[in-house]
Formats: sequence, C-alpha cells, structure tokens
Amino acid sequence: MKKIFQYIMLAVVTIVMASCTSDIEETTATTGKSNVQLVVGEFPAFGDSQTRAIGTPDEGKTSWAEGDELLLEIDNTSYGRHNATFTYNGKSWELTSGELVYREGDPAYIPHVYYAPNYKWEAGKLVLKEGKDPGTDEYIEGNAIITGNGINVSFAEATRNYSRLRIATMPNKQITVDTEYFTPAGSSDMKWNQNYALTSDENGNAYLYGNFVTNSRVDVKYGEVPLATYKFTQETKNAKSYALDATVVSLTDEGITYEQIVEDVKKELDAGKTYINLMLAPDADEETLDAIHIGLQDAGYGSINLTLIGCKKIPSRGFMYCKMLKSIALPDVTEIEGNAFLDCTGLQ
Repeated sequence: MKKIFQYIMLAVVTIVMASCTSDIEETTATTGKSNVQLVVGEFPAFGDSQTRAIGTPDEGKTSWAEGDELLLEIDNTSYGRHNATFTYNGKSWELTSGELVYREGDPAYIPHVYYAPNYKWEAGKLVLKEGKDPGTDEYIEGNAIITGNGINVSFAEATRNYSRLRIATMPNKQITVDTEYFTPAGSSDMKWNQNYALTSDENGNAYLYGNFVTNSRVDVKYGEVPLATYKFTQETKNAKSYALDATVVSLTDEGITYEQIVEDVKKELDAGKTYINLMLAPDADEETLDAIHIGLQDAGYGSINLTLIGCKKIPSRGFMYCKMLKSIALPDVTEIEGNAFLDCTGLQ
C-alpha cells in the first residue's frame, strides 16, 4: 500500500524542539478524522553569550513564527528519495511543496531535516532562494523519525556548526557589511571577501551567521560612512553569539543641554570606543561641536574615528585643535567654513 504524507497526514505530525527559555507550548489542530495535539517546543535560541558589552543582550529568534519552513528528505527502497517543505501557519505545520512517499512495510527513514530560511529544494538539492545570500540566516540540521502516527522532528540534539555575529546599529536602517575570511553557515567554502547589504530590525540589530578565523575582518558602513571595524584575534566558537558595536548616539533631542552632550560623548570614550558615531540636527551649531570636543578631550592623539550624521554645516573653527581625531566622516555636510579643522594634526 502506497502511503503519501500529504496535507491530512501532516496533522498527525509531532514536532519536538529544544525548549530554551520557557515551557513547551501546546496547540490543537482539527482534521476530518480527529483532534490531534501538536507539542511544539520553542526555537533553540542562541542566548545572550558575548553580547553584554553593548549593554542590551539580544537572543534574536526564540520561537517558531508563521511562515517558518522545515525542509525534509525521505529515502526508501521502493520510491527512492523525495523532498518536502512544511510551513508553519501559526498553529500547525502544513505540507506546502513536494511529497513524502514510502510503501508500508518497506523500511523508510528521513536522512535530513533542516531549518534553513535562505534555502529551498530544487531537483533534490538545497539551493539558495532568489535574492538570498549565504550567511544571512540560520542553517540548522535536526533529526526526524517516522512513527506509526506521522513524523517526529527534533532539534534537541542539533548543534550549530557556526557562530552568530550580532551587529548593533540604528533601527530599521540599511547598512553595508564587508567581510574577509568568512565561511557562511551552510557552506564549507571560506569567502576571501564578501559584501552584504543588511537591514537592521526595530531593535537596531542585523546578523551574520558563519565562522570567522584569526585575522578575519568586518567593516560596517552606513552608505559610505564607516560605523565600525573589527579584526578577530581568534576564531569564533560554534553556537556562540558575538556582538559588534556600530551604534549611533543621537544628540537631536529637543532641549538637550551642553552638559548632556559632553556627558553622552564622554560615555562613548569611557567605554573604550575609537569609532564614535553621532546623530546631529541639520542646523547643529558651534556650541554643539564644542561640547563634542570637550567630551573627547581625554582621547589620545589621532585615536578617534568620528562620524557626524545629519548636520549640514561645519562652521569656522568648528573642530579647531581637535588633535584626537584620526578620521572624520560627514555624509550630510554641504558646507565647511574656513579653518574648520585648523591644527587637527592627528587627522589621517
């Protein structure tokens, strides 16, 4: 008897996932035959390892969401290999493409099951979806067992063979990330150099998934403006999360005082940052620039890479004697008055 796991059979599939941060969720789906309870554990999150340096730990994805896909492959003697994609509709998993076919009594098994959002089945192989880049999302392989009622899928013992880099920056902004010596998740080929266009989420986070080695480099830009750069001193560890600070300090609040600007800038310096990114009002005045100078006055000679976003004009003598500046990026400036950078001898 030929058995096909199609839409109706999916209702009896039990998905068992590793529960990371809270109790197992239970949902009930109804078929034409009976009520079936699906036990779905939370998505196995990375956790907040290595992220507290920025001050806001972020686990990233922690639970299954509508539209998530599982990619399964079945193999048996009678019908060979077949592939299928199951999609989560918010309550249950539905078979949305392909088929799982085997003959009753004929030993069948599922050699592979993946959570890999950037990939799809094509001619029996996993290939990148159109417009997707390797390394910009997860690539986790779990285990699956055919039972009398359906298929049990588990990621409880799955191990990520890659790390996660969380880039903390401005919310809902597109950034450019250049990498050197980076192996994307799901690949065994190290990329000599790779360019990514990423869009941060509402919390200001963008992610890369893969492996970095000693001397790997990451450069983050907003347009052509450098926000952060980092060179790895050792290789990253599998299943660990790392964070790169490419945040921007906003000094645009109405009524912000001279003293507050000094304090906000000094906090960046005291945190050990050499890349300091500030958001200013378009009409930022000499007093604002002077407060920035005072906030940086304890920095070493030629040590600070400063980015000013938003302001349109640098007035005369606006950064005079700012010898701590190594570089300055002014993406929105349209006018620089005379002697604006007089005696900034640290500038490269």
